[in-house]
Amino acid sequence: MNGATSNERLMRFLSATPEQQEAIDRILAGKPEAAPEPPRGPLLMRVKDAAILLGVHRTTMWRLVKAGRLETVELLGSLRVRRADVEGIAAGKAVAK
Repeated sequence: MNGATSNERLMRFLSATPEQQEAIDRILAGKPEAAPEPPRGPLLMRVKDAAILLGVHRTTMWRLVKAGRLETVELLGSLRVRRADVEGIAAGKAVAK
């Protein structure tokens, strides 16, 4: 590990956050990563609600749709957006197509 001594590595482990220590313990035990948390709330959202979630105007949401950064889904004649895509935008991730 970049020339670090055993004592240095031990000190780094001891100063790690509990979450980091859990991840290290899982790796050392040969266990897979913890399953991602299931989505909360509806899987599809109205554009108006997505705008509220992101703290932007509805017009901005439609600009994201027009720019191809956000896809719409037609549901019973109404357009919705995927909550995961909206949360991805909020986290600064590009939406995968």
